[in-house]
Formats: sequence, structure tokens, C-alpha cells
Amino acid sequence: MNTPKIALVKQEVYQDLYVCPVTEKDAGNILFSSQGRVGPIGLMAELGADFYIVKEEPQWETQIYRRVIPHMAKYLYMLKTQTLDKIPGQEFKRPGSPHANGEFAVSCYDVDWGKYDIVISINVSLPGALVRRYPGTLFAYMIGEANMATHTARFGYDVTLNQMARGIVAERCGVVDFPYTFVNGNTLQRIMEEKLGRPSKSEGVFMEINSTRERPVTKVPEHFIPLQESGQKIILHKQLISENLESIFDAKYFVKMGGRNIRGNSVAEAISLGTLAIMNRDEVIHKELITDECNVKTMNEVIALIGRLENNPDEYARLLKAQQQNLGHLFFQLPLKSLENCLKHKRRMNRPARSNLFTKLLDHLVFIHP
Repeated sequence: MNTPKIALVKQEVYQDLYVCPVTEKDAGNILFSSQGRVGPIGLMAELGADFYIVKEEPQWETQIYRRVIPHMAKYLYMLKTQTLDKIPGQEFKRPGSPHANGEFAVSCYDVDWGKYDIVISINVSLPGALVRRYPGTLFAYMIGEANMATHTARFGYDVTLNQMARGIVAERCGVVDFPYTFVNGNTLQRIMEEKLGRPSKSEGVFMEINSTRERPVTKVPEHFIPLQESGQKIILHKQLISENLESIFDAKYFVKMGGRNIRGNSVAEAISLGTLAIMNRDEVIHKELITDECNVKTMNEVIALIGRLENNPDEYARLLKAQQQNLGHLFFQLPLKSLENCLKHKRRMNRPARSNLFTKLLDHLVFIHP
């Protein structure tokens, strides 16, 4: 199958990802405009996807974002005219773009979605009735917060993306393993080398932000002091995405130890940046990213492993190559294959997703919790 033509869509009220017009085609510029996370930048960097910000629509299904992060729901309308750091409780953020989402928002009715093979929506950006107008296009949604509305595809869409990356390849429409950080093994490394005009400095240890509760991070936490005393420079998280990615890119090691458990998007980012990830795989949902040699349980094990690798550059190169190959397989190749399979399935069926009174009732119930 030829590379599918893909669109990524978010609403003007979404608190993450890129803030730029659809005319922006430079993947690095798109990435650096993010309000927070890297997200599925591989769609643009590797597959030439178009990125849209669409205006908020009144249909009930396009309003479910209000139930995803209810503590912020009453403020998200502000993103139409203001940047993320202006929202109460988000003042410490440093969004990558000085523009508000709404400055680049277009009406979803002004876009010919039929020119795309696959349209991926963050939350439910496009009304179900609009989606059903394009029976030849595969429509997928990914709820911004993982594990929500992932048991079956809803809202007239063909596919629900569950933010997992377990190596499961879908053969038909429905639930698909597809990570929020959709990147190939060296996607971010190539972007940074192009933007900075140089290779990585490959020195020091970047401390994964969730190793500490401090926000923003200003100091090395106590349990990382032994690693620092062993001679390693500890590099701390930065709030601006371009600065933070440069810090990880220039580090030699990426270490998560202690603190809260994580999904693992930051681990995928580090590996794609060409930085070896070391941590306890029991502390990450995407445990498949942590290869056996880099699975450590204590800070003493971290220090010992780094000490060995500092004296054996060939082994370091081998471990990094293995992680990047693993990442590319699980976070890029297999999810893309799943979407291609779903597209073939939909076109064989030659009809949009089912929509009747029963499915609509289930759609309404999906976000009701006991």
C-alpha cells in the first residue's frame, strides 16, 4: 500500500499539542509550537500529514472534552484567544507558540476530508454527521486522556486509538493500539539535528520530570545526589518544549527513578532523540520500551550500569540501537500497519460506521461513571 494521506485534527479548546496554521509543513516548526507534549509528530515528520486546528462545534459529541479533564473544563474556552499559561493553574507552563489556538482555527465544514485516506482526531473534533459524509475516509479518534472511550469505536467514527503500543496489529475497524507519542526510532533525533545544525553533545543524565514532585523542576532531588556524586551531570526538565527537547537530545542517558508511575511518552521521546533510557520498567505503562539490560530497580544499579557503559562505548551504541529499533517497531511501524488494515477493511465494507438509536444511546453513556 502506498503511504496513506493523513490529517491530524484538534479543537481550538485542546490544551496540548501544536499551535500553527495548516500551511506550516516544517515538522520541526510544528513540534516546537506545542503547548506541552511531543504528541504524534511522526505523522507530519515521517508521513507528511496535514495538521488542522478546528473551531469548537456545538454538537454534544464534540463537547465531550469537557468531561475528559473536568477540573479545567470551564477554562478551556480561553484557549480560543489566549495561550495555555493564561489559564488558572497553568501559569507555570511555557507554551511553544505565542499564538492562541483560535488564531489558526478553521471550520471543519470548510475542509474536504474526502481527500484524505485517514483522519485522526484528538478527542472528538468533528461531528459524527460530518464524518458520515465521507465513506471512503477512515476516521479515528484518540481521547486526550488515555483509557477513556477505548472499548469500542463511538460517535460515528471507525476507530478508537487507545494510546497503547503492545505490538498488537488490528485487522479491522475498532480498537487500535496507537501511542500518543507516535514517532519512529530516530524521528526526533533527525528533527533536532536539522534544527540545531549539529549532532548531540551526548553528555550527562537527563532526569525524567516525574522522578520528583517539584513543578517547575529547579533542583536535583535527594535520591539523585548519589548519581551526581558519581561524576554525572544531572540535567533538569525545562518548561519550553524546544529547550527541553534540546536538553534530552544532548544528554547521554535518560533516567527515571522514584516518583509517580508514568505512561512512558517521555521515554519514547528520549529514545527517539538518541538518548539511552534507563529505569525500572515496573514504573511505566509502556514497559515494552525498557529493554532488559536497561531495566534497573535501584539508584545503585543505575550508577553501576552507567559506569560500565562509560567504559564500553560499543555496548552503549548497541543498547541504544536496540531501543531505537524497538521503538520504531512498536510506536511507528505496527500502529501504521493497523491503520492501513482498518482503511482496507472500511473500504471493503463500503459503508460508514453504524449509527442508530441504540449506538447513539451507548455513545451518550460512554462517559457516565458510577
